[in-house]
Amino acid sequence: MIEKFAVDLTQQYISGWKSNNLAMIISCLAENCIVIESHGPTYHGISEIELWFKFWMEANSKVHKWDILSFCFSEKNETAYLEWDFACISKEIEYALQGLSIIKYTENKIAFIHEYRMTHPAYRWKREQLNSA
Repeated sequence: MIEKFAVDLTQQYISGWKSNNLAMIISCLAENCIVIESHGPTYHGISEIELWFKFWMEANSKVHKWDILSFCFSEKNETAYLEWDFACISKEIEYALQGLSIIKYTENKIAFIHEYRMTHPAYRWKREQLNSA
């Protein structure tokens, strides 16, 4: 897989979530794909992702922002590493977070996504403070 195709496929997947378009999301995924969300839920295969999407819609969920901040691709490993800025609403609760995804591709489809999120906003370290909480 070449980087341009990986970028386009990833952007199509994100666009599917932004527009609540299940067909667009599914068209990007391998049948036996795995998606691990940054807060823990793990979905195995398209049938579980379709069920996840059903619950997403029942919760009146909507992605407001999902911007790719950086995209690095290993052609040899067919793997992308991307930083993102994300915001959504679900069950009338607004969420905003930044994070990173590792995406693995196979046969021109997304086979694996593992998302990681920052737990606190980034800030400049102050030398007199050590804050790990």
